Amino acid sequence: MRVKPLGQPPKIWQVIEKKNKDGKLMKFTIQEIPEDRYEDAIQHMCTYFLVDEPICQCLNAKNDSLFLHDMIMLWRMLLPEGISIAAFIDNPNGGKSIIAGMNVLGVNVRNQKDNISDYQYKSEKLKHTREILNKTKMVYERYEVDKYLYTLGLSVEPDYRGYGLGKELLKVRDLIGSAYGVPATATAVTSINSQKAAAGAGFEEFLTTNYADMVDKDGKEYFPNINSKALKIMGKRINTAQ
Repeated sequence: MRVKPLGQPPKIWQVIEKKNKDGKLMKFTIQEIPEDRYEDAIQHMCTYFLVDEPICQCLNAKNDSLFLHDMIMLWRMLLPEGISIAAFIDNPNGGKSIIAGMNVLGVNVRNQKDNISDYQYKSEKLKHTREILNKTKMVYERYEVDKYLYTLGLSVEPDYRGYGLGKELLKVRDLIGSAYGVPATATAVTSINSQKAAAGAGFEEFLTTNYADMVDKDGKEYFPNINSKALKIMGKRINTAQ
């Protein structure tokens, strides 16, 4: 579901400053991703998210052509909804600003299909993974809402990790939900660091499942040797009163 009016320019949600390891201030602008940066955003996700996120790493997504194709297609379908965000920082060498971190976002509505619901997956691995992560829909009953913000990936570029950017990107969902009338958000959080960031941003746990317990009908693990212990479904209410 599209919640942002067509033609509306990208919103700047927040400007934050962090000190780097040398004590110098770095200024990050967290804003909706402009259309002319969509392909840069997808390149960021391919370079960092597919390599570092535990499930993608476990499934070797970066080197799986079908998985890679499907993820890129899904991102290209969601980004034009206009609510995905990135933390931009000036490039010291001039030119385009750097995407230090980003979060691809969409809106699910109860009993409605969103624009990726009918996507025909080429990758069975990704199709099954999306089915597992779909447990975020328990947010409908948890908070008695009819729509919520969901994510198709959050990533921070390695040079900018350790400054709490992941938590800042998660916290901005409060502003997004409030501005567009979306009263909740929920996400499948796959690593311990992301789970800590989400908790710090006010998210609560709905469900925790150990990866070792995720098995098929023959008892074979879906994510063998994954570099994470448990998957958590986490969410929070958003105040939409204007």
